[in-house]
Amino acid sequence: TLFAILFLISLKYYVKKLGPVTLRLRSFFGMMNATLAETLTGIEVVKASVQEHRELEKYISNVKSYRDAYIDQGKIQARFLPLLLIALTVTIGLTHGIILTFILPITKWTIGHLIGYLGLIAQLRFPTMVSMFVFATLRAAISSSHRLLELMNRTTEIDENLEGTKKIIDGKITFENVSFTYPGSEKPVLKNINFEVQPGQTVAIVGTTGSGKTTLTKLMSRLYDVNQGRILIDDIDVREYALQSLRSQISYIEQDIFLFSDSLFNNISFGRTSSLEEIIHCAKEAQADDFIRQLPNQYDSEVGERGVQLSGGERQRIAIARAFLSDPRILILDDSTSAIDSNTEDKIQKAIKNILRRRTTLLITHRLSQIRWADLIIVLKSGEIGNMGTHEDLLRTSEEYRKIFIKKFDVDIEQLLKYKEGS
Repeated sequence: TLFAILFLISLKYYVKKLGPVTLRLRSFFGMMNATLAETLTGIEVVKASVQEHRELEKYISNVKSYRDAYIDQGKIQARFLPLLLIALTVTIGLTHGIILTFILPITKWTIGHLIGYLGLIAQLRFPTMVSMFVFATLRAAISSSHRLLELMNRTTEIDENLEGTKKIIDGKITFENVSFTYPGSEKPVLKNINFEVQPGQTVAIVGTTGSGKTTLTKLMSRLYDVNQGRILIDDIDVREYALQSLRSQISYIEQDIFLFSDSLFNNISFGRTSSLEEIIHCAKEAQADDFIRQLPNQYDSEVGERGVQLSGGERQRIAIARAFLSDPRILILDDSTSAIDSNTEDKIQKAIKNILRRRTTLLITHRLSQIRWADLIIVLKSGEIGNMGTHEDLLRTSEEYRKIFIKKFDVDIEQLLKYKEGS
């Protein structure tokens, strides 16, 4: 009984001391792995910048922090008091048994009683020793679960609205006095944005770097919610749509394409149940079928991590094929043909025109061949709409629009007005 009481008291002290150290240990472990994963992901940039030594030093520093925390945990485990208690208990028990057996014969203890008595005391040794490892592991698990639960219980700023509207989108887009500032920033990215796009129209968004072009398009799929005003799709506030339904009908193709370490077939289908014929059709529309046929395993060819085995233009064509397969109601192209040569781009433009009929398309681009056939061009300047109109109208009325192309092509206005797609 005395041993049990002392054991529980010492165990409470042990767990209390071990808790903060274990939490720090798991934190350093996560930091070490996160840094390593980040370095491996950006290994091309690291090598190109000759920063291998710097990244190695950073990793060694994280490893040392993890090692020190592990040593601190080991020191606490080495001072595990119950192990001292069991040694003390065995010593006291042995002394007590010897006294009862040999010094106080009135108790009538035999050698057999003594051995049995010591055997019972010895039964406490194994659970006591195991408890040190069990509670150390349990404490580590609790510390890890705290980090996981902190993420799981963190409330998202975006309401998924599971019971919201799930209608098929026609593609009408309306921005009503929209303003937006990123969390943690005081500078607004977009200010008082107002425009309307009819279903099936193509809209080109142009402007200098940092004018808010990409932010404007990401607000439609509710990657962020606006701070002021409303974004309507088919005259319904985007916040009233079920988030999954809304995003499933909007396809976004960025300049920096992400491909999974998988086959070309799976990267194009991307979780959808599609036949090979459907995949090939979409690849042909995106002008990707020709280069895929030249690969050893064709559509079963592995692309490597993040598509490293493909060129920039090939990755973008795969992403466009993926968008064709998803059959979106709204398509957003964020400078998605930047890494494609002019000949391939011309083919893709024809494919996009055919497949995106009756679909609303937003283009973020400075390519004149794409801007020319836009129904509406929006010129952004410092987060505000500078001008809106057709290509010809803006060349005559918008100084900001003229600057973009006069600097880019080194031509005068009359030459731009005479420019024809494909010339």
